[in-house]
Amino acid sequence: MKLKKKILILFFFIVTIILFTKIPVYAGYQEWNSLDYDVTINEDGSMNVIETWNVHISETNTLFKDFDIGTDNYNIKDVKVTRLNGNEEIPLNQIYVEQYHVDRNCYYGLMIDSSTFEIAWNVGLDNSSDNRIYKMYYTVENAVKIYDDCTELYWQFLSDENTMTGDNITGTIRLPNSVSDIEKLRVWGHGDYTAEIKKDSQTQVSFTQPSIKSNKMLEIRVVTEENIFPKCINKYSEKCLEQILGEEQIWADEANREREEARNLVENTKKIIIAMVIINLVILMLFMKKRKKYKAIERELKETYSYEKIELEYFRDIPDESNATPARASYLCTFKKNNSMINQNISKIFSATMLNLSLKGLIKFEVEGEKDVRIYRSKKEQYKSIELTRDEEIIYDILNDAMFGKSSITTKEFSKYASKEYETVYSKLNKLSDIVEDDLINSGRISKGRMESSKKWSSKFVVFMVLAIFSGFIAAVLPAVTIGLAFLSHACRKNSLAISILTEKGANESEEWKGLKKYMEEYSLLNEKLVPDIVLWEKYLVYATTFGISKKVISQLKVVHPEMFYATTDNRNSIDNYAYWYMMTDPVLGDSVFDNFSKGLEKVYNSAQSAYNIAHSSDSSGSGGGGGFSGGGGGRRRRWKLRRSLI
Repeated sequence: MKLKKKILILFFFIVTIILFTKIPVYAGYQEWNSLDYDVTINEDGSMNVIETWNVHISETNTLFKDFDIGTDNYNIKDVKVTRLNGNEEIPLNQIYVEQYHVDRNCYYGLMIDSSTFEIAWNVGLDNSSDNRIYKMYYTVENAVKIYDDCTELYWQFLSDENTMTGDNITGTIRLPNSVSDIEKLRVWGHGDYTAEIKKDSQTQVSFTQPSIKSNKMLEIRVVTEENIFPKCINKYSEKCLEQILGEEQIWADEANREREEARNLVENTKKIIIAMVIINLVILMLFMKKRKKYKAIERELKETYSYEKIELEYFRDIPDESNATPARASYLCTFKKNNSMINQNISKIFSATMLNLSLKGLIKFEVEGEKDVRIYRSKKEQYKSIELTRDEEIIYDILNDAMFGKSSITTKEFSKYASKEYETVYSKLNKLSDIVEDDLINSGRISKGRMESSKKWSSKFVVFMVLAIFSGFIAAVLPAVTIGLAFLSHACRKNSLAISILTEKGANESEEWKGLKKYMEEYSLLNEKLVPDIVLWEKYLVYATTFGISKKVISQLKVVHPEMFYATTDNRNSIDNYAYWYMMTDPVLGDSVFDNFSKGLEKVYNSAQSAYNIAHSSDSSGSGGGGGFSGGGGGRRRRWKLRRSLI
């Protein structure tokens, strides 16, 4: 059931994107909610028309209605425009001059050129929108033509130059007299094929159209074989019935042919849609079969690669202390779902490793001012006698290179060196993750077999994900391909995560580092407290610095063991003058010097990283052609303040 729900959600998501991408939005428009024509034909052949516009108007001042008179002897008169407000019909004021923006509450009905009559009225919605109902009254003289064999009303209610759209178009045409036989009353409509016209009776014709698009005409033709307009003088001495019937038959045949083509297209489209649905279902079933297989493999992988993992809330010892390093601790403590965040923590690893080198006796520190510390290195002979891990060697080599020809260096000088030699420093420190990973493989904490199996499924995940993205081009017709690839991609991802690259030994050590971190963070909350051992807490602070919690740990130690910080002659004499705990218990500077010192060491890597990123960024463009950002600016803000002050 859950799988079906996921398939439906993904399918509708893809269809929604396809259907609703790039929907245009327009400002300043009008649209009919409904449009009705109430037409009465008089005995003299004139036509009284009432147009009722229920219209949505947005950001518009004036509405227009144009009539193409052409060369016919039509004459439009008795124009009136009113607005319906509830049950009240409010007349607008007539003016007799053409205006692009008609005066408020006014309208006009005028010949604006030799062949165009125009009715225009003010709506006053320049900066707002509203639904309005207007009625337009007018009379068309000589609307009916009398021939020797028939009478004809041929009127275009909307021309193909109409720019508005709308729904619910209706009309009623009432004749002045009844025809003797309804078969002698003939009616036609021209325009949208969805519209219909019918004979309601021997004296009435009606037409309906569900909707109308812009640039589509609406035209009605009513012909009687009898003269039911006794007072009409608009006569022509010719017979036209046969010509009219022939003309309308040609147009009807053409329309019916297009309707048939449209019906065939709809029918064929239905068949194609049914075929595509079947194809998509088959494709989806194949993908789901493959996904089911991957799910079974996931269960097998979990069984094959599972092991009992310890669950620790706190851990009080340094895990595998003889081989522990800040880089290793960071890798295992941040390890989650086959990934470690070590590359985001290198500045802290660098700082903590320097402290660790101090504990091993390779370097010593001396306070130099309130915000700087001088670093001394050991003699070469002493260095050779101390065993370092590869990650420690890299950081010690960087320090040696920075101190070339010098006996000591301050943290500020060290940062300047890193900025200058950014390529070397940055590239060396970014190898730490690979170095630690290799060491963990050699020590049995990471399994190569597990790693290769996990990478195989990760590669499949990437392949299926890329294919799913590119299949978006055919998602309109084959959404099952995109859906299926997405599900396979998800299954491969789960299979990859089902195999931890850590061995049981590695997973347990990872839990121990997390437990130690929590122990240091919550030390002041625990009931059992360690005997204050400076040597142990110096080691702890190396890893507290690695995890970025040294400040928090020190503040807790001050609460639990204040005697470790408020130095006396006896306990300060017991501490190496060049150890960092000696700096922390300085009676003047206190532990703030340690915080500044740690930040100074972190800045070594940050300086190299910043210089590296700047060196590899895009050049700025002074001509405005694009490129990297420049370091100037501020003028826009200054100019804005100047304008404000002048105001």
